[in-house]
Order: sequence, then structure tokens, then C-alpha cells
Amino acid sequence: MSNNINRSLIGNILKSIRVEKNIPMKKIASALKVSESTVSQIETGKNSATKEKINEICHVCGCSFDYKTDREKMIDLVLYIYAQYSNLSTDEMNSTIEEVKNNSFISCSYARFEYYLILYMDNIVNKNISNVEFIEKMIEIGINSFTNNELAIYYDMQGLKYIYSKNSIKAVKFLEKSISFNSNFLMNNYHHCTIYLNLGYYNLAQIFINKSLKIALEDVMIERLFHLLLNQASLYINTLQYQEADRINLKLLEESYVRNDLFLRYCVLSNLTLSSLLKKDFNNGFVYIGMIDQKYLNDDYDLILYQIMLYFFSNDYISTKNHIRKALGNTSISSYYKNFFQGIKYLMDNKFIKAIERIESCYNLALTAGEVDRAMLVLKLLNELYLDCRLQNKLRKVKELQEKFYKMSYANQIIEDIGLKLN
Repeated sequence: MSNNINRSLIGNILKSIRVEKNIPMKKIASALKVSESTVSQIETGKNSATKEKINEICHVCGCSFDYKTDREKMIDLVLYIYAQYSNLSTDEMNSTIEEVKNNSFISCSYARFEYYLILYMDNIVNKNISNVEFIEKMIEIGINSFTNNELAIYYDMQGLKYIYSKNSIKAVKFLEKSISFNSNFLMNNYHHCTIYLNLGYYNLAQIFINKSLKIALEDVMIERLFHLLLNQASLYINTLQYQEADRINLKLLEESYVRNDLFLRYCVLSNLTLSSLLKKDFNNGFVYIGMIDQKYLNDDYDLILYQIMLYFFSNDYISTKNHIRKALGNTSISSYYKNFFQGIKYLMDNKFIKAIERIESCYNLALTAGEVDRAMLVLKLLNELYLDCRLQNKLRKVKELQEKFYKMSYANQIIEDIGLKLN
């Protein structure tokens, strides 16, 4: 490592420690008996910091610098944890992360930013986002010291954060940055195919599924391979290739029982339920959703929606209303699901105009959020409504929109071409 990089890295570390401790530069300058501009030059790497100065600055900040931590080994550990995540080795990943968290002295060492990158992976992957903004603030101070692999991991985690928050457009922005630093990591390719499925970029999704499958096979990442096949099945569902989708899903369902993998089973059964619903095979739809563990049924609003639609299309309006009432009682319900459920309720009350308005708003909400897969589901229901209400102009519009979805692979183009309203 060159002296310039050393100076820059050390300067960034000292700055981030000072920022974390909320200590003004003036206090550091006073303790060192130097000017604030000298402290600034140390933090920006323009001046080198002697060991004595590093120790003095850390002392003012209430910590001591650890010179023993090997940064190169910590970089390797970042890659190792990411590889564990890539192959769904959750227990091993969390165990390794806990070892790092129990050695907090690493946070005041040459590997400070690797320490925070590991904390960032922990928070994002385990969906504990309460402290994410602070960790990002620390990382951004020292991001210019990261290797390309670390940058690829950091931006992939940022993309995953927005995937979880269902902000597909922002997710793509960070995933594209990630893959520009390393195009051969399984996970940024996997996240690309996942988000492109959500956005309706079906051609691009297929490209990234193929690439991810190749990487998973080469690196023998068998656990992740199953979830890649799930994405392939989802793509088949979205493009109306139900027979191909069911073939993959049923094989994966068998595998989930062999491995006793509840999460894989839940994902597969969700796919099979949706496929049955879209094919109007309601009997099998009820069978598949009945096989899903109750804890997933309570937490997954897509599954709740599938269940409500199965009851609705089976003309079991009492069960439909009971499930809608229960879902609407949850204060955390999003506008998309709230409008969808209220729209179905209006249908059962023969208030067709209000029902159509609510469900059309779901289409707009889904498309604005870049969730083309949800928009397509809404269109299928609207198609049924327009047929029942003999709204021929709207029916023709739905057919046009569906054709555009299958012909185009770029969701922003769809938004620009057809607008956000069903006129």
C-alpha cells in the first residue's frame, strides 16, 4: 500500500471517528496545539499523521487505535461473508458476523471501513434497517479506500435495501453501480434478474437468470441455484408459460421436502398459487395455499391477496369479506393492497364504478413504483371487470397494454408510452 493511500485511508478513518463521536475539529486542533487547517489536511490525506498524532486524536475521541488488525484479512472476511450470503448459508454468515461484532476494536483500526461494511451486510440481509443511515454515513467517508470487490458488495447491498422497500427504480440504480465494479458476483446478477422481473424487463431478466445459473453451477452454490430456478418459474408465469412454470415449481416443491426447507417451500407454493389463480384453477390454488406455513400467510400481503381472490372467484363472498376485514384492520397495510381489497369489497356490494376506480388506482400505484408484475395482475382483474360491465373501450385498452408489456422489456418505456392512467 503506497504512502498516499495510507495517508488517505488514515485521514478518512480519523475523520469518521471524529464524526461518529460528534467532536468538532476545533477541539482536536486545540488538543494537538495545531490549526484547524492542519487537522483538515490530515483528514483529507494531504498531510501524513504520525503514530503520535493518530494516538492523540483517538485519545481526544475516547478510543485507542488498534495497529494489529490486518486489513487484508478483513477484506478477505468481507468476501467470505458475502459468499456465505450468496449460497444462503445464513447460520454460518450470522455466526461470522457476530465474531466481528464482538471484536469492536476493529472499528478503530486500518480495517474500520471493512468493519462497517460487515455491519452493513448484517443489517441489510437480516432486514434490521434501524441503524443503516449511520453505517452508510461512516462508509461514505472512507469509500474511496474500498477495493472494486468491496464497492460491488456495498452497492449490491444498497440495491437489496431498495428491493426490500419495493423501490425498484432506485434498486436498479445501485445494482448497476455494483455490477460495474464486478460483473461476476453471483448476487448482483441474481438481484438484477429479480428486480428486472419486478420491473417487467423480461428479456433482461432472462439474460441475468442464465448468467446467474452459470455462476451458481461453476461455484457449486446449490442452495442459491434453487432460488434462481424459482426466478425462472416466475418469468414463465409472467409471460403466461404456465406449463413450464409448473414443471419447475413442482420439482422444486419435491426438493423442499427432501431438504426440509420451509422457506423454499413457501416461495414455491406462492408461485404455484399464483399460477393456479391466473389459470382459474381455483381448486389447486386452495390446495397450494393451504400447504403454506401460517407464519408466511400472516406476513405476506401478496399471499393474502391471492387467498382473497381465490375466495372471490369461487363466489365464497363470506370468506372473502372476512379476510378483507382482517387485512384492512392492519394499520401498516400499503395503499396498493388497501385499494385492491376495497375494490374487491365494492364488487361484492355491486358498486362496480367504485370498484373499478379503486382497482385502476392499484394499477397506477404498481406501475409508478416500477412493479410491473403487480400491474399485470391488476390488468387481469380489470379485464374481467370490463367484460362484466361491458366497457368495451377500456377492454380494448387493457388488451393494448398487455401486448405492450409482452413486447417491451424496459418498464420506463412503458410508462412513457402509455402514461399512468387508464383512459
